[in-house]
Amino acid sequence: MQSSLLIRFGVILLKVTVLCLPFSFEWRVFGDTRIHFPTEILIGLLAIIFVIDFFRNFSVKNTYPLREFIWVLPILASYVVFAFFSGMPVVSAKFSFVNIVYILVFFILLLRLFRGNPELLTQLMLLYSLGIIAVAGWGLFQLWQYEWNLVVIPGIFRPFYKDHTILGASAAFLAVFWLSYSFLKGRKANTRIFSIVLGSFFVLLVLFSSSRAAFISLFISLFTGVLFLLRFRVRHILVMALTFLLTGLIFFEYIEDKLFSNLSESRNHYADYAEHIRSAGNVSTDVSNLERMNRWISAWRMFKNRPLTGYGPGTFQFAYIPFQEETLMTHLSVKDPYDIPEGSGGTAHSEYMLVLSEMGIFGLIAMLLFLGRILFLAFEKRHWDPGKPEIIIAFTALSSYLFHALFNNFLTTEKVAFLFWGMAAWLVANYYRDNEEKELLQAS
Repeated sequence: MQSSLLIRFGVILLKVTVLCLPFSFEWRVFGDTRIHFPTEILIGLLAIIFVIDFFRNFSVKNTYPLREFIWVLPILASYVVFAFFSGMPVVSAKFSFVNIVYILVFFILLLRLFRGNPELLTQLMLLYSLGIIAVAGWGLFQLWQYEWNLVVIPGIFRPFYKDHTILGASAAFLAVFWLSYSFLKGRKANTRIFSIVLGSFFVLLVLFSSSRAAFISLFISLFTGVLFLLRFRVRHILVMALTFLLTGLIFFEYIEDKLFSNLSESRNHYADYAEHIRSAGNVSTDVSNLERMNRWISAWRMFKNRPLTGYGPGTFQFAYIPFQEETLMTHLSVKDPYDIPEGSGGTAHSEYMLVLSEMGIFGLIAMLLFLGRILFLAFEKRHWDPGKPEIIIAFTALSSYLFHALFNNFLTTEKVAFLFWGMAAWLVANYYRDNEEKELLQAS
């Protein structure tokens, strides 16, 4: 009874937390210590609920959140172990603690909650969507105050989203989810229409955010949906990926020539949108792209210098300064981590390169193991019953961020951590639910 009351309270607290996520902002507590208020406080309370519930159910046989814990354990262990090799142990300890809590709450705890409430994910996504719609309205108001000057778009969502690309990534994720959700069988016509309207709004919000990676991620998700329709398996995906890689190597000089001849500029917000997207391939003069390449090279050099341990979780922004490539440095490049130029946010600008530089090869392997698990469930285990599209919806939404993660790293923010880990939890929960239904059918 007590456990049931705890879980019911946890669900209410979770809904309040998710509704607040788009509105959270940095708040200085004391000195240089900042928290995201009020969400980090609420997530901390959810973490306490997770710990109590975890130990109460630890001995329960076949509790699938405990079994899935194995797949995130290497990631959690990486945060703990490699913090001890950090040159900035306090920074790494704080960074590791926050990210571990995100995973425990948004993945493991949600796995537990989704089992007893299949519709909970939809409710949470709706609450998050309502919040981000309000933030979009705030951004539109800000733009109006600046007399519709498109140059200010990167900062109009502050203080809630300190960078327009974070909002763009979130909007792309929501667009893919709601448009995919409209195809879910058994839904009423008005529910489908509502999902399509929501999804279409978030597509427009992606355009409004002017995030190139977010816009391209929409097409990546569409391509992922096509793979499901064609009934691709993991082996087909691996062959396709290898083919693309070999093609890129064969035509490397041609591709390189095209990239260096591309002079489209992302900073020109008055250009047509097609030119804005083409600027993603400009590696000659586009300042944003040059700085991104500078960060990637810095991360790679850090990895080569410490391939096994990395420099410690959360330390990239301090450690990469001497590893920069001088020929790629621009006015956005950082020379002092405590004096960052305006518009030069972010760290490694890639989830994968960030992990590689901070936690070495073992940290990256831990991350890829989990992603491999999700890929396997999506493209292999769902084949027993293709009539259940929840797993397809979940992975298609996840694919938007898996692509975006090549160019930005937002999993350290609670706004994106919820979307990614929560959707992964929903995918896994639906796999177990489908599996249990299959066993019941076979038994009958």
